[in-house]
Amino acid sequence: MDKATLNPRNERILLMDKKKIIIFSVSFGNGHNQVSNVLRNHLKRKEFDVEVIDTFDVINKLFHKVVLDSYLKLIRFRPSLWGKLYQYSEENPNSIFLKQFNAFLTNKLYRTLEEKKADTIITTHPIATTLLANVIRKRKVPVQLFALLTDFAVHPMSVHPEVHGYFIASEHLRYYAKLYKLNEQLFYPTGIPTLKENLLQISKKRLRKKLHLDDNKKTVLIAGGGVGLAKFTKILSGLEAFDEQLQIICVTGVNKRAMQKVKRHESKHQIRVLGFTNLFMEYLKASDVILTKAGGVTMSEALVCETPILIFQPLPGQEEQNSQFLMNYGAAIKAEVVEEIPVLLERIVFNDHYHSIMTENAKKLKQPNAAKEITEIITTSAEKIQEMENSFGV
Repeated sequence: MDKATLNPRNERILLMDKKKIIIFSVSFGNGHNQVSNVLRNHLKRKEFDVEVIDTFDVINKLFHKVVLDSYLKLIRFRPSLWGKLYQYSEENPNSIFLKQFNAFLTNKLYRTLEEKKADTIITTHPIATTLLANVIRKRKVPVQLFALLTDFAVHPMSVHPEVHGYFIASEHLRYYAKLYKLNEQLFYPTGIPTLKENLLQISKKRLRKKLHLDDNKKTVLIAGGGVGLAKFTKILSGLEAFDEQLQIICVTGVNKRAMQKVKRHESKHQIRVLGFTNLFMEYLKASDVILTKAGGVTMSEALVCETPILIFQPLPGQEEQNSQFLMNYGAAIKAEVVEEIPVLLERIVFNDHYHSIMTENAKKLKQPNAAKEITEIITTSAEKIQEMENSFGV
């Protein structure tokens, strides 16, 4: 039992000093929520009072459902239309939300901030950033706002005078400061927080043994993000071109239909199909390559695991930007059509020299301590605020 429990007075002092942090996420896929929860756990170790809130859920649960359902239908059935909307949001970052909803959204979020009395806000999605920045500006809320970017780009909807700092995926993205005419010191190249930093100490061989994978087979991980957006059976059919038997892991996320189709697929390869799994990063590090679209969190996880990336059919917009970034630095290659997949996969998994080059490039880009670094920055910021409050007798 600690001293604060034994001594009520000490406990009151601890509670008084405990800074309140709200992490505002958006449920577009699983990545933003995962990053939010990873960061929350790190911040709690520093004795912060931390809460993760879904931005749209706070505004209105029905509104949240409509927005989420519309987003999922767009990316599944009309990705090109999503790409046009994304481009529009880049060109018109301040008018993506209908003006008649602006007051409604502001009032809802303002009431949340008033109730929670947060000292610091961290957002993990550009929509959350622009909404919270709007609330802070209009209602003059005395709170620090930080934007955590979960893609390998900086969307203009994240850029506001109210933002005290930007946590970006790589130091190579600092040029956005010049692009947006901001002080470069506001950009912290921490990387994107990933779920399991301790994987760095575990070998591929040991992970394969733990996961009951054949260590003598080339292993391919096929993933489509949390919602399982990948043409699994089409890709699997293309992989029949390999003479050598592959060990293939299909992670279909919450897409139960995709899982059933993979289970029915007949193949000469050894196929394991998984739904949503907390062992994703273990399977990722145990694999020789990941074949996926280019979600920012998945890309960050692949870099941390030093696993070469083969990109296929990234979503227009943010995932295309992620693809371009990773290809520029040699950590990924992209198949434009399904027929290219076996050709490029063979180059990655059967050419040791090419595989080692991609692994080395991933190693140069990886940032496995992102959550820890962000926590240190937030802690330092909180300490400075505390010193100012003490100096003014607050």
